[in-house]
Amino acid sequence: MTRILWGIATAGLAAAVTGTLLWGQSRPGADPLAESASNVRLVGYHDMQGRQALQLTARSDAANGNWLYVGYQPNARTEPDTPILNPITRREEFNGTGIFDITDPSKPRLVWHIPGQKGANHRSVSVVYDYTHDGSGRDYLIRSLDVGDGGGTGDKRFQIFDITSRGSDPSQIKLVAEITGTPPNSCGPGCGGPFEYRAHKGYWSEESGLYYSASGEPGFRNTLAHIWDLKDPKNPKFVGRAWLPGMKETEDKALYQGQYAHHPIIDEQNNRMYIGFRNASGLMGAWDISNPASPKLVWSYDMNPPARGPHTITPIEYKEVPNFHGDALPRKYAFVTDEAGGAADMAPCPNGVRTKAYVFDVTHESHPMPVAVWEVPVGNFCQKGGRFGPHQHAEFRNGRYNRHEDKMAWVAYFNAGVRVVDLADPYHPREIGHYLPKTNKNSHPIAQGQKTAIQINDVTLDHRGIAYAADRVGTGLFILEYTGRKPQLTTTSY
Repeated sequence: MTRILWGIATAGLAAAVTGTLLWGQSRPGADPLAESASNVRLVGYHDMQGRQALQLTARSDAANGNWLYVGYQPNARTEPDTPILNPITRREEFNGTGIFDITDPSKPRLVWHIPGQKGANHRSVSVVYDYTHDGSGRDYLIRSLDVGDGGGTGDKRFQIFDITSRGSDPSQIKLVAEITGTPPNSCGPGCGGPFEYRAHKGYWSEESGLYYSASGEPGFRNTLAHIWDLKDPKNPKFVGRAWLPGMKETEDKALYQGQYAHHPIIDEQNNRMYIGFRNASGLMGAWDISNPASPKLVWSYDMNPPARGPHTITPIEYKEVPNFHGDALPRKYAFVTDEAGGAADMAPCPNGVRTKAYVFDVTHESHPMPVAVWEVPVGNFCQKGGRFGPHQHAEFRNGRYNRHEDKMAWVAYFNAGVRVVDLADPYHPREIGHYLPKTNKNSHPIAQGQKTAIQINDVTLDHRGIAYAADRVGTGLFILEYTGRKPQLTTTSY
């Protein structure tokens, strides 16, 4: 739909650091917001009203414009959660979901904030445009609402909003439906019902109309994957579920290692769903989703010990790989990042194993094989405060599954900032750039007893390849451009 942009003057905009710089231009002199940087430059910045961000989703097209959606977590500066002033509405609002116009990435413009619920984590955000499944042609957003994150109690649901008016009159954005749980007894007596443990993250496919979520339910020991039919967004329908052996309460508990499905990565083109399982398990897996009502486990791999818990998994196709030729090509690899989490990875990093990133050869799905490891050297990061290690890598480009066609990965690395990794040779990933922001007046410690340190929590890419990185402790939104030499593969001649 064609939009007429609605101008809003707000006191929360923080464009002073970008001035009149246009995207693609070079900035003279040192970047005042960077502690250090290499082959990555700051394009734009926004303070996000000091709100603490988790997931970012960029989505642009010619008809609808250029937008960034930001899922926020509760205000962790205070206990209990307190609201923050939104100058647009002149109201105190609990952290919810931010909507930014990124037509000019050097001057991101906050257009609207969908308020959150007190104490709720609204981390996840996914959008669809010009929706055809319901015949409306409207635009929708789905977000998580998770109170008591990780526990068995508390309000947990997914909320669906009509956001069609975001560019003309965002005050008309409205809630149209909620998903609160699975059908009772849909997986056996007493199995199914209101969400438990988590209503964590998810992805809404514009093509199929399906929503894939990480959420818990009665009858399971922890969070699993659910699939929903959102062809009619006002009437969500349950479709299917997927889990690893031992997670269901009627299954052998000896197989359960505390794992929970963090979030699904969806490749509908190849009928695959990939999930990393957090906590102590170190497990990850892939499912065939050709029948969404009954996903079939294709492969799983246990990384722990010695590794930790995988968070994000993105498969990458390679037409060329050193030392492979003929019928050994093409090949498929998966780039996998752990999540540095909790006290184990906060200063002074008491866990004996650091979280990191991995490359797996998944060409033969019956036999996934680790082939490489990449990590940021510890240096002094374990003394800086906050978490040290990766959280995720950019799994989306323009709101769609990132196929890494440029063979680059952008990694959110908590107090080590944003790192850019060359994946041209999957057996030898290497860092080719980084951007480490400074903290500012809005920043706060991630936990009691920790020093205030940058905590880059999420990074995503837009249609231009521009990266958007958000901080977990209120420092703001950093818009970045890679300026170095692009990855190139040198293959062996036969």
